[in-house]
Amino acid sequence: MRRLRSEDWRELRRLRLEALKDSPLAFVEQYDDALALPDSAWQERAASVDRVTFVAVDADDRLVGMAGIFREEAASAMLVGMYVTPAHRGGGAAAAVIGAAVGWARAEPTVDQVRLFVLDVNERAKSFYRRFGFTETGGTMRYPPDPSYLELEMAVSALSAS
Repeated sequence: MRRLRSEDWRELRRLRLEALKDSPLAFVEQYDDALALPDSAWQERAASVDRVTFVAVDADDRLVGMAGIFREEAASAMLVGMYVTPAHRGGGAAAAVIGAAVGWARAEPTVDQVRLFVLDVNERAKSFYRRFGFTETGGTMRYPPDPSYLELEMAVSALSAS
């Protein structure tokens, strides 16, 4: 597990496209849109200073999991882009990247909570996030690509090691 590096942009592209194809309802970005992005867009994503991405890597230094986090205007951080490749699920990669992202937020003096949105029908993801102390806040929004789905806001305190 480590932070994404700018030179990881090709691996980021590969993993992100895999994620969008494997779990299309887990992300607002759509596969065809991401596929059409030029290399420069992936290079910018990998080198972003506005968003920190933690990645799980295998023995060959291939990215097998990721979670992004960024500071919001209010005293919170937003967890986004959580994904682990199917072959590495259940082996601790998801816990490692989530733990790193929440840990990053806890080290930021202006962040008091970490938020995320998850589809209301995704029981597996909601259960996973609950293991890290996330609880439903009551906040909701319609899933932008398909408003027939509802997303639930979940949050965890960044002020303590819940």
